[in-house]
Amino acid sequence: MKHKKWKTIIGDVPDKENPVADVYYERSHIFQIFKEDNEPYIVRFGNNSKGNYWEFPYEEAMEVLEEAKEHLKKMQRTPEAQAEYEAMKKEQENWQPTPEETAEYERKMKEQREKYYG
Repeated sequence: MKHKKWKTIIGDVPDKENPVADVYYERSHIFQIFKEDNEPYIVRFGNNSKGNYWEFPYEEAMEVLEEAKEHLKKMQRTPEAQAEYEAMKKEQENWQPTPEETAEYERKMKEQREKYYG
């Protein structure tokens, strides 16, 4: 593998007829790829803290990852947009609501509490 922190181990496991590819990052098992006869490839992501996993068709998982990356690329801020965002955040930090705005907010919160909690 060309990435030094990643390692793939091909092996046989008791519950599969065909070999599986276990992929590790440093020393942590991250996912497994396998294929059963006449079935598509499957990627199984492990949840080490709970000892369970999630399985997805490999092609679908790769498409979703690529879509997410492309969506994120489109959402990157230009330097001008970043400056505008930072100015807006600074303005929000210094915002002091008027007594009327505070009363309106409290009225809406009371309405929500009554609606959901009675």
